[in-house]
Amino acid sequence: MLQLILFAGFALMLYNAYVGFRMKSRVPGGIIGERLTQLNSFIVLFALGYLAAGLLTWGRPADSLLLIMGLILLLGAVFVWLVLRLVEAVLAAVEA
Repeated sequence: MLQLILFAGFALMLYNAYVGFRMKSRVPGGIIGERLTQLNSFIVLFALGYLAAGLLTWGRPADSLLLIMGLILLLGAVFVWLVLRLVEAVLAAVEA
């Protein structure tokens, strides 16, 4: 169960990285481009963290603390997805 939760978070973070880098190509630069670069860097770093957490917990019995950690990581990936949707909406409003 824990590995499934971590895999779902990792998959969502990979999708977030794809969306973030696609969005970066639409931004000309400036402060928004700089912040998107930083955001994309953190998304990649956290995706690697999800992968490391999955490897470090592989084969361990899933106790309640590990399940809570997995849920926190999954909800973190959902939060990043929501932030990217917000940034996309702001960029669409600025472009219009």
